Amino acid sequence: MQRLIPTGCLALIALLPAVAYADDGADAAGESAFFPSGSLSGSVMYFQRHRERYRVDESRFGSNLHHSTLQTSVDYRSPFWRDGIGLDLGVFATTDLVNTASPDHEMSFFPWNDPWHPDWNKKDARDGISLYRAHIKARANFTGGNLWGRAGYFQPAGPGVLGVNWSLMPGTYQGVEAGSNLSGDWGSLALAGAYVTRYKAPWYREVNAFRDDEKKRINALWSAGIRYDAPAGYSVELAYGRAADYRQNAHLKLKYRQQKDAQDSLYLTYQFYAAGEGRAVERDTPNDHYAGHQGSQHYLALARTLDRYTLKTEFTYTRAPSNAPQHVGYFVYRLTGAYGGSNGAYEPWWDNRSDWNHNRERALFVSLTRNLNDWLPFAGVSIGASAANGWGGRVYGVNEKTLKERAWSLDLGYSVPSGPLKNTRVSLHYTHYNNKTRLPSWTGYKNLFQDERDIKFLLVTPWQL
Repeated sequence: MQRLIPTGCLALIALLPAVAYADDGADAAGESAFFPSGSLSGSVMYFQRHRERYRVDESRFGSNLHHSTLQTSVDYRSPFWRDGIGLDLGVFATTDLVNTASPDHEMSFFPWNDPWHPDWNKKDARDGISLYRAHIKARANFTGGNLWGRAGYFQPAGPGVLGVNWSLMPGTYQGVEAGSNLSGDWGSLALAGAYVTRYKAPWYREVNAFRDDEKKRINALWSAGIRYDAPAGYSVELAYGRAADYRQNAHLKLKYRQQKDAQDSLYLTYQFYAAGEGRAVERDTPNDHYAGHQGSQHYLALARTLDRYTLKTEFTYTRAPSNAPQHVGYFVYRLTGAYGGSNGAYEPWWDNRSDWNHNRERALFVSLTRNLNDWLPFAGVSIGASAANGWGGRVYGVNEKTLKERAWSLDLGYSVPSGPLKNTRVSLHYTHYNNKTRLPSWTGYKNLFQDERDIKFLLVTPWQL
């Protein structure tokens, strides 16, 4: 019976295009209601993963994640009625075809309802369906710019500190967001603010209220941001946000882009992220993440595409002060502490397993990708390799074990360039991760696990009507 429920959900999603395009009474002037003239799109996704983690107590590797998961999604976007108001909807369904290891693998639904009350006795991930986007949108256009807003369930679009968790689908906030875009010969200016009261990561079906690390409810999070883009390719973004008196986040992002064509581009960025507790947080409580101080991270990145090659070099330096057992000792950029309780507008991501974010840790990432269009009789295939190295981390209680961690990865990808399956993507990714401390997972360094071998296969087929 458990497998019949998601099958029904997938069938329902498959029928949505027919429902969405049913005649619901367009007027004679051609000013139709939402559904007949909106755009309908979606995807079918297959994800397979086998991740093994070293068990120090048993001196061997064991399966940590081992699953095959099928997801499908449908997105409806209406036009703006009278050029002012519209509706966006999005739904996805997921089912595990096979799962012989941990149930909390993020591609299906966790077997508990929220990040603050896990039940580690559960053995099976949940199948099911989730509404992840449902909001009214509005805009007002004027010479040189526009005003825009949305209310309901959405993913933040304007500059600010709020971001979402991703699996194959994005997380969802409940609330309102509004902003303005201005442009001219001088460049463009984007401003935005958001006020949100609930959130769900894509591995939860429930939209939950926010909570602090003592599991007390937080009424709302708010965010404000501004971004300026210069005609010469420079941009600067500033943002700030708060979770009542519990936490506050801020960032600065400086970027430069030079794009001559698809085979000649340059990208440079420096970004600074900061997170700290509000004045009402008491010292030496679970809400005191950074010993009464501010956690921060510096991020530098360079990406250069030339001919068929893309080279990336990135560096981070983290500060997350800790001098007592309850301090986390690593930096996270979100307005709630629990993973999956919210997320921040944070850009570094290296797909080399670790977050490389413990106190005083320096981390370096390098990757090289090449497309094989000149080697093969068809276009769309690329290969890549990357490596990351982290060193110098120090946290409370682990004085004898300075952090050293390393990883390397290999990638093979194919994107269909044309035809009925255009933009279908297939990717294969392997990571070999090594934790040099030899400490058991999550010991001392609270965001660090033991050695891993991780292989991922992904197939994504998008469609649009």
